[in-house]
Amino acid sequence: MSTVMNRKYRPRTIFFRIWSTALITFIVLALPSQGHCVIQAEQVLSLQQAVIIALKNNPGLTQQVNAVESAEISVSQQRTNLYPDLKIAATGSKRFDKAFDQTTSQSENRSFTSIGTELSSSLNLFNGFADIAALKSAELELGAVRETLSREEQTLVFETLSNFIQVLTDQALIHVEEENLEENRTLLESIETFYQAGRLPISDQYQQQAETKQAELDLLEAQRALNVSKLLLMQTMGLTPTVHYQVATPDFEKLSRPFADENLDQLTLLALANRPDVKAQQQQVEATQQQIRQSQAGHLPKVDLFASLASDYSSLADETHFSEQFMTDNLNSSVGISFSLPLFDRYLTRNKIAQAKIEQRNQQLTLKQTQLQLGLEISQAIQEYRTTQKRVDVVDSKLTSARQSFHAYEERYRVGASTLVELTQSRLQYVTAAFDQIQAKYNLVTQEIAVAYYLGNLEPLLADLQLEKN
Repeated sequence: MSTVMNRKYRPRTIFFRIWSTALITFIVLALPSQGHCVIQAEQVLSLQQAVIIALKNNPGLTQQVNAVESAEISVSQQRTNLYPDLKIAATGSKRFDKAFDQTTSQSENRSFTSIGTELSSSLNLFNGFADIAALKSAELELGAVRETLSREEQTLVFETLSNFIQVLTDQALIHVEEENLEENRTLLESIETFYQAGRLPISDQYQQQAETKQAELDLLEAQRALNVSKLLLMQTMGLTPTVHYQVATPDFEKLSRPFADENLDQLTLLALANRPDVKAQQQQVEATQQQIRQSQAGHLPKVDLFASLASDYSSLADETHFSEQFMTDNLNSSVGISFSLPLFDRYLTRNKIAQAKIEQRNQQLTLKQTQLQLGLEISQAIQEYRTTQKRVDVVDSKLTSARQSFHAYEERYRVGASTLVELTQSRLQYVTAAFDQIQAKYNLVTQEIAVAYYLGNLEPLLADLQLEKN
């Protein structure tokens, strides 16, 4: 080959995945049987193993799991804010002063000890429903974080599948380069033999030597691309980058979703109902409404129920013992209701309400942007899928034609009916067609997964790939 192949590797701007509860349960149950999540040297990695390891080890997904746990704690805190509090306070002091003795008309130094304790509790009866609104807001935000986690899982699975398919693609391209190099070396040996016999000029030998060197370089480039793809896959899986493994080819023939025949409007409506990121944003909008209610409670009165039990002791009362003072004489209790109505809070409540309404509008705009982006993503994914379907048919035809043409020129060159330039050009067209055929085949699988990802429903496709418990 006289030209380095311009490989049309698929874009890596694709994002990724959802598991249902059943699928997640299956993954958790399956993990112990996988052993340590480490890829040993020259191990064959299956698609299922790659997905399971990524879900277990990816740092970004783990961070989102931590965010869910944090939101759950916030909900628990808001719920316990509805309960009464209970606290105990104790004080003790040693006092030194002077006391005037009327019998002697003299002052004398004295010291005495005092101890006091109080057990108190309070319960809010009414605060403008701010506590209820805060609890509902926390629950909605927890739901949003959980939906975000679902989308992160979808994204991670999609990224893992895409990177896995890229490794498969690069592995297949290396086979083409190896075959091309072997054919160039065989042809070079033949040309050298014919040149020694005086049947071919030295220029053919020099030209074929250059083509063979180029084929060696192309193979090195293909190996470099494969190593990069392997490293990206390992990074996605959350493991130490390595290239010492092979990936097993799944049965992609099971994928048979007629996305190209689907109505775009129906698909968009389906995605609006299924996409976790849309659901998450919708819950964020609802949460801001509760935050407005919470802020509005600042205009309303606050009613609290309180109760206390207290006692104290002083060593000045020499005629009584500690137990008598503390347990009987000085024991007191109280119960009551407090009522407060804000008259002027320096516009604090008004400003909080205004800020909460601005936040609500921002969340609504974010929701609209998400919905618009969703429609664009689905439309592009469908169009790319349809285009790739057509491309597969075209490249299959081109590969058949290029193969026949190459073999014909090969025979003609052997009998001296064509030049080495014609044979080289024919081989270049054949290798190019072989590259295009491999890339189109795997790109079709990637685009099919992309459509499912943008629809927010990877479950049927994962079941086709046997990534779900039967």
